[in-house]
Amino acid sequence: MKKKMNEEKSYLRSKSFEAFRSFYKDSAQSGETLSSASPIKLRSTRSLITRRTTLLRESFKPEVNVMATSLLVPSELSWALNCVPLNLEMFSSLLASHSKIIDLSNKGSLTAPRCSFINSVKGALVENLIPKPDILVSSSAYCEGVSYVFEDFRQEFGSEHFHIDLPVYADKESVPELASQLKVLFLKMADSLGLTHAEALSNFRNVMYNSTVARKEFLDLWQFRHENGPIDIGLEPLHWHMQFLPMWGDEKAAGICKRLKEEFIEYAGHYVPDEEAVPIGFFGLIPYGRTEMWSILKENKAYMAFEGVNFLGDYVLPDIEQFDKLTIDDLFQNLAQNLINVPMRGGNIIEKSNFFMKEAHQMGAKGMMIISHEHCQLLAPRLHELENEATKNNLKVVSLGGDCILGMPKGPTNFRLRTFLSSITNVKIKEPDFAGLKPVNQDQIAGYRLGVDFGSGFSKYMLLDEKLDVKSSGVISSGIDYPGLLHDITRKLAIDGPVRLGVAGIGSDNPIFKDLVHSQTTEINALIGSCRQLFKQRDNLLVIDIGTQDVKILNFNNMDEAPWINTNKSCGAGTGMVLVQILERWRQTMPDVTFDTLDKWAMEATESEVINTTCGIFAVTNVVSALVQASEERRKSILRGLYDYVATQAIKLLPSHLQRGYEVYLTGGVASHETLKEVFRQRGFTLINPEMDIHPQFLVAFGTALSVPNY
Repeated sequence: MKKKMNEEKSYLRSKSFEAFRSFYKDSAQSGETLSSASPIKLRSTRSLITRRTTLLRESFKPEVNVMATSLLVPSELSWALNCVPLNLEMFSSLLASHSKIIDLSNKGSLTAPRCSFINSVKGALVENLIPKPDILVSSSAYCEGVSYVFEDFRQEFGSEHFHIDLPVYADKESVPELASQLKVLFLKMADSLGLTHAEALSNFRNVMYNSTVARKEFLDLWQFRHENGPIDIGLEPLHWHMQFLPMWGDEKAAGICKRLKEEFIEYAGHYVPDEEAVPIGFFGLIPYGRTEMWSILKENKAYMAFEGVNFLGDYVLPDIEQFDKLTIDDLFQNLAQNLINVPMRGGNIIEKSNFFMKEAHQMGAKGMMIISHEHCQLLAPRLHELENEATKNNLKVVSLGGDCILGMPKGPTNFRLRTFLSSITNVKIKEPDFAGLKPVNQDQIAGYRLGVDFGSGFSKYMLLDEKLDVKSSGVISSGIDYPGLLHDITRKLAIDGPVRLGVAGIGSDNPIFKDLVHSQTTEINALIGSCRQLFKQRDNLLVIDIGTQDVKILNFNNMDEAPWINTNKSCGAGTGMVLVQILERWRQTMPDVTFDTLDKWAMEATESEVINTTCGIFAVTNVVSALVQASEERRKSILRGLYDYVATQAIKLLPSHLQRGYEVYLTGGVASHETLKEVFRQRGFTLINPEMDIHPQFLVAFGTALSVPNY
């Protein structure tokens, strides 16, 4: 029987390895991975990566016992049971850089929302990419889907599945209860694998010693970084992934961690800080697929000062000097204590979020990046508090809507990341190299400046003369051919004389513009520039910019310093797009209706009907459905409610102490709507305007024109 089972395992793992190699050869996605974007400086980092790769290859060998685990299962259990640990969620990260990952994830998905880690690993099961495990061990980490998909694996492979129920809170009962649970499960797993209890417990003691020695080396390295401030080795620390390392308990881990500490300290001894480099932090998991995010960070000299995937928190090491005197129960209690106290899980969300951000600030990070995966049951409940605690600890913060496995949407990710980098320093983020641009002669010093703001729905342009007076401005439908759009604008203006061009907005970072324009900037930098020009006499300024697909908040405490910045996340709720879509539907039966018409009707309403949803798409659906059935008077109330909805979503993005009212400068296309102004006044806000007469939707175009270099 045993021989037959071994033959079956050998056959299944051989087929899985062939399928895995075939899958892994293909990659048709654009962008870079962390590995391709981040050159390795320390040999020990490469050793760590190599060891991780070796363990993966080992898991496909038929003679090797494999324990398939979820994220928060201690790898010490695997090593003590003579198994190679195979973290299935980390396995799915290996698949993320390949073009078939979306198809793979779709094959593994259910109708109920689950994160792409789980969907892709289930898809990998369907496609026979995963080596047959000898045993399955999952744990609860606010993620119900993990235990469900492990049951799918049990059904497919016939391997026994053990589940660790992690307590939500740490208290005097939870640690001993978990320790007892771990020991009981460990001995049951030993029975399943054919190990005697004496052999398994002896192994466990040795493995815990190996783990303690290795963790001490890494914690010493972390303390060195904590005490000596940020040391720029680029993005390299993200490769370590110590929180989810499968090597804790591996006899090779101590040597690798020791060399890592020694090499890092040696590197720090010769390190010369670059004043332009920006130390940042990264909360939790990172994008594992291909993305332009890494290139943007690298180009703008951002480097890691703090990494959530390496933060072990207040880890309690067993006394290495008295290790022989520790009982097996002491060691299981230590394992349980540290498992409960993992920094990025647990129920005391505010306390742990503050702990995270306080540590990042003390490590020298100036800002914190968060991937706000909406289906992540571990992250989603924490997102709001993480942002709040980051702000309290003087960290700039950006939540990038996207997916760690399936990818990051290029437009929104790039925009928000550049916004984040702009907010960290007063120095503008790195602009493209204009080496291919023909030199501008001296006659152009007194020429015109043209700024074009490419929008998702409409593009705006503004022409300034040498005195910065507005000579012309306009709005044009964007389409998708932005170079052609730029040509149409310049031809339409028919300018007689030299013109210097600047572009901002969606698609403005396209390399094709390098030889066509004098300046490529971001919307946020353009908006900052225009506000500084228009409000030179103010000491501070609050700006709310409501665009077609995004909402931007600028809060200047000092006009000469970088403002506090916030934007909406991946959702378009509360943006001008809601009004655009309502207008488009209205025009299908009443072609002459305009934004001014909607605004006028909303102002005539005697009451405001509540739009009870946080989703922009559902808001449009609900409003259209209500409008179809409504009387003329109720339609006005619904429209009034729509403006209330837009204002509410924008106000939520403000710092909490400003949400009940303050002086505010409204910008964006809908900022000129009288109904929206009235709603803000009713919410306690005082609307201010610059001395210069400028339509609020042209602020970015104005700032873009100002960004053109003055040769």
